[in-house]
Amino acid sequence: MKRRNPRITVAAILGILGAILSIPVVDYLRDYLQGREDRFLYPLGFESGITGTPFGWVLSLLVAAAFILFTIKSIPAVAETWRELSFLKVISIYLAIVAAIVEEAFFRRVVMDMVAQAEGAVWIQIAASATAFGVAHALWGLIKLNLGAALKTTLATGIMGFALAIVYVVSDRSLAPCIVSHFLITATLEPGLMMAAVTGQWSRRTVRV
Repeated sequence: MKRRNPRITVAAILGILGAILSIPVVDYLRDYLQGREDRFLYPLGFESGITGTPFGWVLSLLVAAAFILFTIKSIPAVAETWRELSFLKVISIYLAIVAAIVEEAFFRRVVMDMVAQAEGAVWIQIAASATAFGVAHALWGLIKLNLGAALKTTLATGIMGFALAIVYVVSDRSLAPCIVSHFLITATLEPGLMMAAVTGQWSRRTVRV
């Protein structure tokens, strides 16, 4: 039996994720155009000019650069696809936009502000954000029912979440630097990350020659 092209599966998954994450973004845009404040996404940090702090912006770009370089060197599928011009890359860029907005609003502002309201210290807020972000992304490793890959994915995205939580704090709790950093990471690394998840080829040792 002929095996399905993994790029078709990747396109379908990225498209579905993009569609789901578009729902709160569309609601936000509708409310913004009507002069209302969306309860979930508002403010993103761009509505009345770019917000944040200089240090927060510098740190956000350093986080993006470090995560991108490490992943390109570590995952063959990412190394092979991060510069490609294709329909998959177009879908990935759209996904990067909506994912950066929605995930940063939830994992940074909602999670961290809830912990803050419960009088949790800043380090607890950061730990909660990182843990929730990492666990949520364990799914990529479980697509091929690979527990080891799931654990590694949880650790890697947990570290990313930890770094972005720090960016959120040093940016005076503005989402803008976090969103830009998250967008750069996702737009660069996809569709390679999803290709690795679908094929199970997370490292050079798992690549079939």
